[in-house]
Amino acid sequence: MQRMAVAAVVLLALACTPEKAAKPLSEPGETLYDVRGAVVGRDAGDNTLRVDHEAIPGYMEAMVMDYPVRGAAVASLPPDKSRISAKLHVTGERIWLTDVKRIP
Repeated sequence: MQRMAVAAVVLLALACTPEKAAKPLSEPGETLYDVRGAVVGRDAGDNTLRVDHEAIPGYMEAMVMDYPVRGAAVASLPPDKSRISAKLHVTGERIWLTDVKRIP
């Protein structure tokens, strides 16, 4: 009987543990940029894409850079070596990509 009580307490504690909340796609005060480039690699553990992107007018020169992705798992995005377009979200503290799509 005591084991059942312990098991019930453990299950209750797990059920009440808040899930890791998904980060919002947008944040107040962000600036959006259009990005075009090619997928060089990915890290599913960190949900990041390594992108060899063109210059982003008004923000950044062309370069290869790792970007966190929000709103999609990187494993579901276009394969490596694909040309892509995406939205780059920039705040004073963070950057991330959304709306990653394969382009011709």
